[in-house]
Amino acid sequence: MGVSIMPTSTDPTTNTRAMRHALTPAEAALWIILRSKPLDAWHFRRQVAFKPLYIADFASHTARLVIEADGPSHDLTCEADLARTAWFGTRGYRVLRFRNSDILSDRQSVWREICRHLPEGGPPPRSRKRESPSPQGGGS
Repeated sequence: MGVSIMPTSTDPTTNTRAMRHALTPAEAALWIILRSKPLDAWHFRRQVAFKPLYIADFASHTARLVIEADGPSHDLTCEADLARTAWFGTRGYRVLRFRNSDILSDRQSVWREICRHLPEGGPPPRSRKRESPSPQGGGS
């Protein structure tokens, strides 16, 4: 994760809320990429808690894909990153890792790589909420 100050709460939900407001420049750039067409249809979320162990930088439950923005500290934590990737894999998620420098310098390549790892055929259609009847009871 690219956040330099780790939250002190032991509750992952509290931590993820705090971390969503403290994105690194690379995470902010990656978030813009993930919110662009056609990636927005996959409903990526930021700082997603996978209890009890991990918080993913970004994840799409629909695509079963976790995306991590790796800063320089990840050069020193290779074994931990491998264990983390394996943990996600046992839960049916694929993990993509991008160096912060690559995210900031070549967004188009990052976008293409993410698209390459999404399931073919696009996301399943979202169920539409039914509109409630009008207060007069006559429909719309």
